Amino acid sequence: MRIKLMAAAFVLSAAGLVAAPVASAQAAAPTVRSGMEINVDETIITATSCTLGAVVSPTKALTAGHCGHVGQEVYDEHGVTIGRITANRITKGLDIAVIRLGRNTRAQIDSIGWSAPITKGERVTKNGVTTRFSAGTITDPKPKMRTAYGYSFAPPFLLQNTTISVRALLRSAEGDSGSGIRDAQGNVIGILSAGSSDTDTLIAPVSLLPANLR
Repeated sequence: MRIKLMAAAFVLSAAGLVAAPVASAQAAAPTVRSGMEINVDETIITATSCTLGAVVSPTKALTAGHCGHVGQEVYDEHGVTIGRITANRITKGLDIAVIRLGRNTRAQIDSIGWSAPITKGERVTKNGVTTRFSAGTITDPKPKMRTAYGYSFAPPFLLQNTTISVRALLRSAEGDSGSGIRDAQGNVIGILSAGSSDTDTLIAPVSLLPANLR
């Protein structure tokens, strides 16, 4: 069973490349919320599109680690900068990145289940950019190292990441990477990492994120 990363790559139009800086300068303070589209430059003409998974505080948010690298700026769907990736645990086996939000943003803070247990059969939900809202259940709550594959317009082109995840029966598709996975109480307990089909989804538990990055 081949597991694939759920980030989406797209080519920027010439008009988009010209208009983005103007939009950034003129736009009002952007609202940052879980479930919104975020983009990170991949090359000078391509970008990676993901979902913002959780707003931890007025200055910090989470998405999937494979969506970008430390130091890269993060934009909303209009090309307005909302922050910068300041930490990424993917090389440590956890597909979660931390975004430092800009001072000009308005953050809608989420409830995070840092210590909430993940159990088999537990009902979970997510709101992703591509497939929007969907509900499902945890099928394998034991964190395990699993390998996911993807592609990029930038070298090395073919991606392979081995990270810790739990498994759920939950609809997802490319672009949903980074979505917040919520428990029945609405707490974000994980970040959507990858999937092997329309309904087989891998989740990075937020409980594994070091305390200094929360």
